[in-house]
Amino acid sequence: MTSPNITGKTRVHFLIGSPISQVLAPGWLTDRMRNASYDGMLVPLHIEKDNLESTLPTLKAMPNVDSILITLPHKFAAAAFCDTLSERAKVLGAINAMRREPDGTWFGDNFDGAGLTAGILKAGKTISGKTVFMVGAGGAGSSIAVSMLEEGARHLTFHDINEASQQALLAKLEAAYPGKVSMSSTPPANCDIVVNATSAGMREHDPLPVQPDALASHMIVADVITDPVPTRLLSEAADRGCFTRDGTHMLDGQIQLLFEFMLRK
Repeated sequence: MTSPNITGKTRVHFLIGSPISQVLAPGWLTDRMRNASYDGMLVPLHIEKDNLESTLPTLKAMPNVDSILITLPHKFAAAAFCDTLSERAKVLGAINAMRREPDGTWFGDNFDGAGLTAGILKAGKTISGKTVFMVGAGGAGSSIAVSMLEEGARHLTFHDINEASQQALLAKLEAAYPGKVSMSSTPPANCDIVVNATSAGMREHDPLPVQPDALASHMIVADVITDPVPTRLLSEAADRGCFTRDGTHMLDGQIQLLFEFMLRK
């Protein structure tokens, strides 16, 4: 493989987080930039939580920096460093990407959940008018919930074993989408889409997040887990004739959305 030709004209994009050694996006996105004949690169930066306030303004002030991607633990705090936010980022109060606009201001967005919905739509499936059941009200689940409702889901029912997380997400969603959200530990009878937004399924003996007898052949069943693929939930769903999406589909969708965001495509 030929090494990229990095010069003083190369546009710089950063990915910030702590820890940072586990991230793979810099290689993936830099390759996409090169394949698109775009002279740019994504550089990972290990920024500790307590150093964000002193570091992020410095990165924003660099004229050759066009965007900054954000991973844990900075997604909530980084939103305050944007001049404007997307509607979903406003609802969530968190971002995973920010970019410099033509007028020099910084715009923040959140693509964590949009990667999953984009993958479903790309496969020719419909979200608008559908009823969704989701397990998990953490960061991934919150973002997926907003993306589902943004895409026109008729109703979203969700559950999380952490009551505080449940109530926090319910309050955010009810404020933005009144009458379209409820909580339940089981899918509603008319459910069309089932999403596991928890880590249940990463280990062999994890309990199933949704019982197989609640699944029906007309459903779309999605799981955020990228390893193993498929999870036991998705295997059970496939056995029942469901259309399934795994965590790699969500990741692919998110990477594409981030690429388009960074390069303003």
